Amino acid sequence: MSLLQMSVAGAVMIMVITVIRALAINRLPKKTFLILWGITIIRLLIPFSCPSKFSIYSLLGKETVSDINETPAVRFMPINTQGPVSTQAPQSQIPALTISAWDIIWVAGLVLCAVFFISAYIRCYREFQTSLPVENAFARRWLETHNLKRKLPIRQSDLISAPLTFGVWHPVILMPKKTDWENEDTLCYVLEHEFIHIRRFDTVTKFLLITTVCIHWFNPLVWIMYFLANRDIELSCDEAVIHHFGGTSRASYANALISIEETKGGFMPLCNHFSRNAIEERITAIMKTKKTTIISFAVAMVLVTGTVTVFATSAKGDESSTVTEATDTTNTTFSDTVDTETIMSYINPDDGKTYYSFDNGKTFEAMTDAEFEEKFPTPDIEWWTYDEYKAWLENEKVELKSIIGSSYISGGKKYVWTQDRVNETIAMYEGILEDIKNGAKYSKSIDGQDDEMVSYTPADIARTKESLSSIERTMTDCQDEVSESVAQTNESLKSIERTMTDCQDETSKAQTNESLKSIERTVTDCQDEVSEFQATAN
Repeated sequence: MSLLQMSVAGAVMIMVITVIRALAINRLPKKTFLILWGITIIRLLIPFSCPSKFSIYSLLGKETVSDINETPAVRFMPINTQGPVSTQAPQSQIPALTISAWDIIWVAGLVLCAVFFISAYIRCYREFQTSLPVENAFARRWLETHNLKRKLPIRQSDLISAPLTFGVWHPVILMPKKTDWENEDTLCYVLEHEFIHIRRFDTVTKFLLITTVCIHWFNPLVWIMYFLANRDIELSCDEAVIHHFGGTSRASYANALISIEETKGGFMPLCNHFSRNAIEERITAIMKTKKTTIISFAVAMVLVTGTVTVFATSAKGDESSTVTEATDTTNTTFSDTVDTETIMSYINPDDGKTYYSFDNGKTFEAMTDAEFEEKFPTPDIEWWTYDEYKAWLENEKVELKSIIGSSYISGGKKYVWTQDRVNETIAMYEGILEDIKNGAKYSKSIDGQDDEMVSYTPADIARTKESLSSIERTMTDCQDEVSESVAQTNESLKSIERTMTDCQDETSKAQTNESLKSIERTVTDCQDEVSEFQATAN
């Protein structure tokens, strides 16, 4: 899906959720709307498509039809008019990268939005760094009863006027410096509200909302989602607080909310506030909060499932719809279905034979040109000329205009020939005519049959041949380099052998000399002993 398609699909969901929210905000659990906003975020950020026959797009795409005989389908196929290809399939051409004015504008808007939110966060973060830890008996008792795997400190600052939380892995509850720590009832409500934000990772949710806004900054409905989703995050936390303390706490909690006066405002994109934001809506929701029942839960589940099924999915794919683009004089339908068979081949320089593979290179077998022609006979193809096809198209236009309003069956489904469909068909035929004018080849008949059409572009074949020639030259150069490397390696091995032989000879001579010297020393020692013995005897 393209970015624009994702944005339009997301916009439809936002409009639907906004209507549901206006009608049932105080009748359903608040988490219902967070789930719906989460699915909308996924729809806007991930380019996926889940086809469903229940999708609104499938329902809108249905056509009124009546009976007619089914027509045969025909397919376009690429062919090789010059026989087998020697070496592997050619590389696909890489399209030139083009950047439109819209791309530049979109990137500029994305960067501006990102800079805006990042600057606001950095400003807030620097202010929060000046906060001081809260050290009192109430704060310590409250932290002891609210265990969290992540470390959770309570700090205070004179730069804010309403409690808030920030951080994900190292969350912090930040209180105004003027907080009345003696009013423990109000503090319990406030801290519980902030604790729920932290436990639910609402900062991550707000980050995803900001990411969505930056990507779809051009869509006003996405901005509406951003503000409504932030409100629903607060409403859901309010509901959780009421459920935690009981229904009798609604009035006290509402008074606590009213008593917090926001004297210093500021944009804090990744923070969760206990403030007077949308105060009237929040007070109304708090006073109407009721215990979640099985009926309300079931209604919420049905609503979420139905909304996702109808508005978060795409139109059901229909294979038969791909064969409804055009008709020829016999009402034959064409499609862009491509049916190809990959053939790989190479010439063995040792025996001069050509080896072919029909299973993507897994196995090869030697075949002569005659054997290949027998297995894959070259078809007898008659090609359209520009003038012939132009004359045929003029007659076909008259024929197509005459069948407007009639219907036909394809793939077991009925379709009607509308003016738009006829215009699309004529446009497709005119595109083929333009291709023929530019040198493309389209078949008029294959072996006398006109129920299939094949096409190719001579320029593409010329580029393919050039690519194959380049590959062959590269392979030849590589073989030469390998042969030269082998010869150099053999010469190096022989040199090493000669060096080892010389070393062995020198080692043997050295050992022999050492042995002779040792014998001479032994003889001398023996003579000395004999002389000494004789002297002793005398």
